[in-house]
Amino acid sequence: MQGVEMAQEPMDKKFNQKLDMLIESRRTIRSFTDEVPPKESIEQIIGAGLLAPYAPPAVAGERLFRRFFVIEGGSSAMGKISEMAVAAMRTSLEGMKKRCEADPAAAEKAAGFIKRLEMIAEAGQVPMKGAPYYIVIAEKKGIPPVEMESLAHCIQNMYLKATALGLGLRLVSMTAALGAMPEFCELLGIPFGEFGFNGCTVGYATEWPPAPEKPALEEVITWLE
Repeated sequence: MQGVEMAQEPMDKKFNQKLDMLIESRRTIRSFTDEVPPKESIEQIIGAGLLAPYAPPAVAGERLFRRFFVIEGGSSAMGKISEMAVAAMRTSLEGMKKRCEADPAAAEKAAGFIKRLEMIAEAGQVPMKGAPYYIVIAEKKGIPPVEMESLAHCIQNMYLKATALGLGLRLVSMTAALGAMPEFCELLGIPFGEFGFNGCTVGYATEWPPAPEKPALEEVITWLE
């Protein structure tokens, strides 16, 4: 057994180094080139997402607990989704403004975000546009409601796989708001109200951003005895 463990150690170290490189290299990409990635690469990214953890008891053994929908940039479906996204933004803006009217402290904190959202909605430059592919992930709702946690694991796997393939990925969190629209679910061909949603855009980055500044480990770790 000792010989087996010694033989495995270099391989484990190699895997660990590669994983560290992937995690450290991962970035959020907001600008993509016009080059379209191979569909095989998109399928590999989705395959990584499918392997992410989920909660089987919550979905009562549902076989298709996770679904993926790939929307090509410039397609008719993308045009329809973009229109829905602008409508969702405007609805969100109205709700935020009403909350801010009732809460001056919240208004001060949200002022910058509201202004930015107004500019995006006015220009119609929703985050799913401008990339070769927009991938929507639908996670079956269950009891307890942990679909958003499962979707977070899924997106992380897809981030890392995209990085390993030399592709950029951007989380499109407003996909969750789209999932609350019956017309969005109808477009995807799935029942309204039965799934939680998240999504991302994928393509080749126009540039790879530098590493963001993060606190040192000793600043964020507390050991309790």
